[in-house]
Amino acid sequence: MPDSGSVRSEKCREMLVLALAPALILALILSSWGLAHWHIGPLYLNASLALAAVLLGGTPRFIVGFKDGFRGRITVNVFVTVALAATIAVGEFRPAAIIILIMSVVGALESYTLDKTRRSIQDLLKLAPQTATVRRNGVEVTVPVAELQIGDPVVVRPGERIPVDGTVVAGASSVNQAPITGESMPVEKQAGSVVFSGTFNESGRLEVRTEKVGESTTLARIVHLVQEAQATRAPIQNLADRFTTWFLPTVVVLAILAYFVTGDIKAAVSVLLVACPCAFAIATPTAVTAGISNMARRAILIKGGVFLELGHKLDHLLVDKTGTFTFGRPRVMDIVSFGGRTPSDILHLACIAEKYSEHPLGRAILAAGKEQGLSIPEPDHFNSAAAMGVEAEWEGRRIRVGKQAYLRDAGLKIAPPIDQALATQADQGRTAVLVAQNDEPLGLLAIADEIRPEIPAAIRALKAMGVKQITMLTGDNPQVAAAVARAIGVDDFHAEMLPEQKQSFVKQCQAAGEVVGMIGDGVNDAPALAQADVGIAMGAVGTDVAIETADVTLMNDDISGVADFMWMSAKVLRRIKLNIFFSMIYNVIGLSLSVAGLMTPIVAVIFQEAGCVTVVISSTLLLWSKGRPGTA
Repeated sequence: MPDSGSVRSEKCREMLVLALAPALILALILSSWGLAHWHIGPLYLNASLALAAVLLGGTPRFIVGFKDGFRGRITVNVFVTVALAATIAVGEFRPAAIIILIMSVVGALESYTLDKTRRSIQDLLKLAPQTATVRRNGVEVTVPVAELQIGDPVVVRPGERIPVDGTVVAGASSVNQAPITGESMPVEKQAGSVVFSGTFNESGRLEVRTEKVGESTTLARIVHLVQEAQATRAPIQNLADRFTTWFLPTVVVLAILAYFVTGDIKAAVSVLLVACPCAFAIATPTAVTAGISNMARRAILIKGGVFLELGHKLDHLLVDKTGTFTFGRPRVMDIVSFGGRTPSDILHLACIAEKYSEHPLGRAILAAGKEQGLSIPEPDHFNSAAAMGVEAEWEGRRIRVGKQAYLRDAGLKIAPPIDQALATQADQGRTAVLVAQNDEPLGLLAIADEIRPEIPAAIRALKAMGVKQITMLTGDNPQVAAAVARAIGVDDFHAEMLPEQKQSFVKQCQAAGEVVGMIGDGVNDAPALAQADVGIAMGAVGTDVAIETADVTLMNDDISGVADFMWMSAKVLRRIKLNIFFSMIYNVIGLSLSVAGLMTPIVAVIFQEAGCVTVVISSTLLLWSKGRPGTA
């Protein structure tokens, strides 16, 4: 990892690059002023230095201004070009140079704000190793990452970065994946765990099956999403274009009026200078990009300003169940004994029977046994009945694990108390698996998709942010859906929904005048994510289709991030309005004084650009906003 010295050096280089143009322009202005003040050399010499400063900093803006003017578009650059041309025409070279200087300083600050997200995200690409250790024909060899293929077994030693997205097939370790998911603590990884390119393997040795390389990795997708965000404009940004279209003709009329009132052409030039709408033009993009950058550091990726503007307006949130409210994997939630056997004994027998099972419920049972540290011996015989259960023999005992019907078909008697226990689990939305030894049912294992522990708190946070209704949508059966809905406290739920039904429900809510957000993680959620006003994908567990379709991605899979997104949306919109207020106040006061002949061109320049500095500083402060109340 880069040391603090190299980081400081990089920051110093960035600041020097940003300050280079303003520094050169300032040097030319001071030289021009010094020559004029001490009457050194001919007049044209100091004027030439000031004009050189104008051309050095203003040429790119003038070129764009002329192009926009020839196309019949009245933009901020056209406005600046007209104002500076008038200033130079009346011989006020240093005021023109000063406005270029201040615009260069403001531009440097604006670039710092607008590029912070891009630079911080692009730095993530440097985290991805260029080479990888891969096992081929039983030998470990080092190859360029670009040569890796899907399925390659990659070896990652302690202290190395993981070069691919994939699944751990051997080994165990703690992995720091803060750059991807924002988690502050290392995450324990073992066989079956998903790992991401660019994350840091801290302790153990891992062998990873390659599943994504290059542009398809999560790391590369993050860069892609943020680049899209940079290119998307919020609707409120169009205000600047509409404002400039009618404002320039108005200012020209005011400049003419100022000339007739004062009889001084410099008063007319002052009107043009003080009215440059630079502050108004940058009021929105600087605030939006600062908000996007702040959220990116919190592992919440926003594709563009339009979605940041909509975020605080969400009043109906639709949420997929599996993988969003739940982890999307079955887990043993309870063990019920029908006799004197302990829950540990029942689980042990079930694990023996399921040792060779490929069924998800079988894997959940084995995972529960592993959590309890049970030693699972090999069964002497194994047989499975598809979608019904398994049967195994061990030490002369016949063990059966499966559905009620499976055990009945095998001739086992299911007593009424067992039926009642099964019904109780079904009411809780759980799948009950019976465990029998020889011809005696010993107990049951209650298995369900585990609810994420942070969900109840996240729902309270969303309600506090103004979400009026939270509805759970799922393709699961009504009993399971009802149980999850009760446990987490959502307002409503709809079960057994197909993808097109989810999309239709989004349309129905929108037709009722609601601003709809949709949270999902799977391919089946993609139509609804695309239809919603704001589609929100779970980034770590979500499918590529869901992430590409969504407008916002939660890289740490914590839906409380939606509340953070809504909070930042409201904060950015307030900051945009404050920025516009600042720019309008500066313009109104400046125009009033200029029309009255109370401003010189230099004072007009300083006054106008003070508005730009105020707006940029106001927006930049969003980069360091700590977060909504109640969060770290």
